[in-house]
Amino acid sequence: MSALDEEMMGDMPDIFADAGDPVDYQGAGFTANSVMAIKDDSFEVYDQDQVAMRVTTMSVQNKDVATSRQGDRIVTPSRTWIVQQILEDDGHVKRLWVS
Repeated sequence: MSALDEEMMGDMPDIFADAGDPVDYQGAGFTANSVMAIKDDSFEVYDQDQVAMRVTTMSVQNKDVATSRQGDRIVTPSRTWIVQQILEDDGHVKRLWVS
């Protein structure tokens, strides 16, 4: 791991504590309670015709949620989100398209 990665990993819990909210993550055969997730209502993706669209994403730390797949549930106090796709996973944080 590079020095930058180590520095980022050291700050990651604070970033999620400041910008995130506690959620319950319900995956295939496991539930992770009260993990911190960062919601983004305006992440841009491209469909198969290369048309841009904005989607809602939730980012979670891999240390809290090791595996994710389509159909997993992210439960907040006001809503249950369904994972549609893993958009990014750098080994530390994954960004999930939810609806």
